[in-house]
Amino acid sequence: MDIYSIFKIGNVKPNTIEKNIIRQYLHNTDRIQQFQIRSDIDKEDFPAIKSTQEFEQYIQAQNIFGRVFSNLDIEETEWYYCEFIAGNDAWISKDEAGVYRYFSKTRWGGTISLSIFDIAEIILGDGMKENAFQNARSQLAKLFGLDKLKDEWVLQQYQKYQNNLQYIRGERKDLEQAYPIVYPYIQKYRIIMEYFNEHQEDGLFRVFSYKGDHIFFTATNRIKDKLGISQSTVTRSINMLTLLGLIIKIPHQKLPSRMLEISDAILSYRKNQGYVGGKRITFYTIPEYSNETLQLAEKVVITLQAAGAWGSLLTKEKVIKHFGEAKANQVYLAEYTAKKVNSADNSKSIVETEDISFDLEDDPIPF
Repeated sequence: MDIYSIFKIGNVKPNTIEKNIIRQYLHNTDRIQQFQIRSDIDKEDFPAIKSTQEFEQYIQAQNIFGRVFSNLDIEETEWYYCEFIAGNDAWISKDEAGVYRYFSKTRWGGTISLSIFDIAEIILGDGMKENAFQNARSQLAKLFGLDKLKDEWVLQQYQKYQNNLQYIRGERKDLEQAYPIVYPYIQKYRIIMEYFNEHQEDGLFRVFSYKGDHIFFTATNRIKDKLGISQSTVTRSINMLTLLGLIIKIPHQKLPSRMLEISDAILSYRKNQGYVGGKRITFYTIPEYSNETLQLAEKVVITLQAAGAWGSLLTKEKVIKHFGEAKANQVYLAEYTAKKVNSADNSKSIVETEDISFDLEDDPIPF
């Protein structure tokens, strides 16, 4: 495609295809040689940046082009000959969102504008569509000595789990004192709560998220083996903590597509092992144990205590009676009963089971 095909009346922010057209044009015309990375990049005001989001916000909020590429060291709002496209005029200024952009304008009125990340994609990239922005961001970060930036979402999720663990373990005295009913009530579930909140920072990935929060799956038999308690105790504890709002089960129909693929693959694995129908693995997310969360949990505990100490006698019928059907459906997700073919019997008799012992160590699903 001709380089001018990317221009339209008004300001165009080029997409990946259009950036590749610019890159190819620069190579075809040898104008790519004009873009030299400075050997003496000023890194003085960058060390305090810790996350990728901080880096993105900071670097786009200033005229950084000339600090990276020597041929783009031009004054803001001054007009120059364009370094990208022969015959065009160019200038640098902020757009309506406060992001500095390099503008290139044709003589018949079409304009494109490039952020520093767009330019890094064009000059330093290889034309691959997947992860183009992330690669450009990584290369720019390294130029400023920031090769260990972390995703702010990862930092936030990890801190959420750490704060939750502090409360569970009695290290957050302010919350323990503020909720004198719920805190002692949940202590009998402490090992389960710790298990659900003990996620390491390097195991948190943005792709495994639901409504902005980290999600994960786990089997009750895995928890049973890990903690040395019965599977029925695990199941009852999870149901109680879900009722309290301290654990959230995600309905299968609301799973993000990647998680649904994992759920489907595990279900297929179970069927291949002889299960007919099958019971899907449950995905969970954990809220922040904030004042709002604990206030709601305390109301539930008060209702439970007024109705009598249920403990292991928690049932869907009782949850419906005291909290309504909508709440019960959050605690007891809609599932179809798992059935397994009895391979020892040639008559193919069916044995129903409440839960399937399924060891994820044998699961071929990467996670």
